[in-house]
Amino acid sequence: MDADAEPHVLLTNDDGIDAPGIRALADALAAVARVTVVAPDRNRSAVGRSLSYGRTSSSDDESLSLDLADSAFTSRVPHSDHELGYAIDGTPCDCAIVGVNAIEPEPDLVVSGCNSGANLGAYVFSRSGTVSAAMEAAFLETPAIAVSMDTLGYDDLEPSDFSLAGDVAATLVENVPGTGLFDRVDYLNVNVPGPDTDPDGIALTRPTEVYEMDAARVDGQFQLTNRLWQQMANRDIPDPDDTDRHALLEDEISISPVTVPYDVVDTEPVRSLLERFFADAF
Repeated sequence: MDADAEPHVLLTNDDGIDAPGIRALADALAAVARVTVVAPDRNRSAVGRSLSYGRTSSSDDESLSLDLADSAFTSRVPHSDHELGYAIDGTPCDCAIVGVNAIEPEPDLVVSGCNSGANLGAYVFSRSGTVSAAMEAAFLETPAIAVSMDTLGYDDLEPSDFSLAGDVAATLVENVPGTGLFDRVDYLNVNVPGPDTDPDGIALTRPTEVYEMDAARVDGQFQLTNRLWQQMANRDIPDPDDTDRHALLEDEISISPVTVPYDVVDTEPVRSLLERFFADAF
């Protein structure tokens, strides 16, 4: 796009179109871009890269069919009009696909958020609906920014509480197009400190690789414990200095440049092993 032209931004999220975080971003981005909102009609947090495709049908006949007509590969995604845009009965990735392919003109950039809750660490990318929408856009060759805020300990948030996230998103949207940044990375994962925090600058980070989900059987019942969030709450973490979680707990705005995971391992050693495994099997 022309560096001087106003960018067209597709805005989505996973908290739902009525969440305060997306309202804050819609207002902030409207000052620097043309904004189209396509977001889930209700909370779809932590659904990862789930799609509605195949769960609904364009036909009244829900039985298995061997008909390979175009309709066999098409699923309807219901929506309703909303004051912000389109409320989709679907997932964040549904919204990204609809917004990139079915909205005119095609968006220059996808922004996902602002999520109520930080999205930190490599392990979270395939789990978070917020980050997954940005990842989906990247696979569709549209640059994207995922924006999340640390809300641990905060309740009943209003759009005004997300003002820092809105300012950060607007700054990126206003300045990044035309710089060539998205020729080198596919999307940015941005995390900002909580609403009462005076941020201590910007940190260029990498997603932490620390992952500490725990499980136990207690009194005959299984239970999960999220050690990562427990550490966040205690402000006591093992993450290296250059990671996203470390930066956020230092009250910095964390920005992680990310590429989508389509690189494969060196196939020659793998092929040799597989040939040996299956040498006499088939």
